[in-house]
Amino acid sequence: MAMLQVQNKIPLNSTLRVPTTKLFSKNGHFPCKFYSHPKNEKIRSKKTSHLKLGIDHGLSSSCIKALGDNQGDVLANNGIGIVEFFEAKNILVTGATGFLAKVLIEKMLRTTLKINKIYILIRAKDKEAAFDRVTSEIIESKVFKCLKEMLGESYESFIRSKLVPIVGNIHEPNLGMDSIIAHQVAQEIDLIVDSAANITFDLRYDLALEANVNGPYQLMLFAKKCKKLKLLVHYSTAYVNGEREGLIYEKPFTMGESITKERVTSHSPSTKFPSLNVANELDFVSKLKNAIENNDTFDKIMKDLGPERAKLYGWQDTYSFTKAMGEMIIDNMREDIPIVIIRPSIITSSYKEPFPGWIQGFRVIDPLLIFYGKGEYPCMFGDPSSLVDVVPVDVVVNTTMAAIAKHGYLQIPELNVYHATSSYMNPFSELQLFNYCYEYFNSSPLVNSKGDQMKIKKMIYFDNMSDFSNYISKKLLKEEVQDLKAQMRIKRKVKYLENFSKLYEPYTFYKGWFHNGNMRKLMENMSEEERENFDIDVSKINWRDYFVGVHILGVKENALNGK
Repeated sequence: MAMLQVQNKIPLNSTLRVPTTKLFSKNGHFPCKFYSHPKNEKIRSKKTSHLKLGIDHGLSSSCIKALGDNQGDVLANNGIGIVEFFEAKNILVTGATGFLAKVLIEKMLRTTLKINKIYILIRAKDKEAAFDRVTSEIIESKVFKCLKEMLGESYESFIRSKLVPIVGNIHEPNLGMDSIIAHQVAQEIDLIVDSAANITFDLRYDLALEANVNGPYQLMLFAKKCKKLKLLVHYSTAYVNGEREGLIYEKPFTMGESITKERVTSHSPSTKFPSLNVANELDFVSKLKNAIENNDTFDKIMKDLGPERAKLYGWQDTYSFTKAMGEMIIDNMREDIPIVIIRPSIITSSYKEPFPGWIQGFRVIDPLLIFYGKGEYPCMFGDPSSLVDVVPVDVVVNTTMAAIAKHGYLQIPELNVYHATSSYMNPFSELQLFNYCYEYFNSSPLVNSKGDQMKIKKMIYFDNMSDFSNYISKKLLKEEVQDLKAQMRIKRKVKYLENFSKLYEPYTFYKGWFHNGNMRKLMENMSEEERENFDIDVSKINWRDYFVGVHILGVKENALNGK
């Protein structure tokens, strides 16, 4: 059919919701979440979860939100002991200037002042440049405003005593570090958190392999030199599950697997399909690079080759394909290193911490929302009943810290996968998402360069690209001056929106949803206090309140500079 029928097939989860108003203070500002502890509180055993902050740094009690002593009954096992685990630990973080890692660093510092050092691998020409990047991109970032308010005048000395910039590049041997420094870091670190990746869906195949496959390979080589290493955490994506459909479980990838092979053998066990060999993919690209002298020709071939190889093996795009190969590399090389792979879905702005609505840059889902709000995307090439799986960044961070503590204590040489997702516990559809957006932009319209308010209508859905393009063309023809230049401008705009929609097509027609049993087990392992301070319960998020009252506001303020 041409225009899809709008049906609300998936009702919102009916569990307890948190009204948006409770996320804000009475004066309308985003509240910061602080932690404090009685000065004479005895330190509990490392298997409890009591927070021990504000003891050694002269914190002002007036700027700290005190947690009550009566937190309710704790679980029989007294929780994981999240805060205690991070005390005195040295952590190496890659991709530290990115959105997710920055929120993780903030939370680790704010909840565990007794953490020892966080080594930050950063691309820079020298130590001074690395120091400058850490200052401008991390220390002065708005996301640290709560920690800054919490520590007052001691903020800068505290954070500089904890963060150690290291000049390096994850794509190179020893992660691009000087050999002496690499040896020192390898002797010191207890944990590695790998947040480095390139998330461009249609990146050139060679560049995607370098970022998402060679990066993990070099990291694993370095990890084997770290004698004190208790755990390595790697951020992947839930969409490494490729073109799998239905309920998708937290299953690790092993070398040689592919989604196509899975499907073929499930229908016909005797049918043979070639195994996915990561080394062969790298070798193939290397040979092409040596054989093709013209750079433009090579670039074009690489741009087309990624999607071709991805679809051959059952993945939707170059990004998800290379991230899956990165997971295979880690599993194949891990030996006795305990590994945790966190697979978030679409990461969105913070739900509660350090304050609601913080986001860095124009994230995956946001171009769709803002183009719609501007009236530039009046129809969708997608299925309105398809599930949208988003997860606020602070939920991912809390999942990470809880999983680190749990598996860091155990130190079992195995690989554990966590889907940091929402579609299983609290599903909502594309139809609901754009209804929320319509509600927001209808009451608070965006303003164009002329100062005029932009009026929008309810989203229309198409499952046919031709019908989608025809509708966009007719819509623009009504609004533009009918001359040759205007027609050329319309054609360019239609072509852009076609390409934009094709890029998102695997996600706007996605037919899977992600089981997150390990994430729920993690929540069960927590004490009541930990559940409050490291909240990962996505079932209680009211998506309407979140998008209308938190996320879109956050995107406007942080990514669009309030426009």
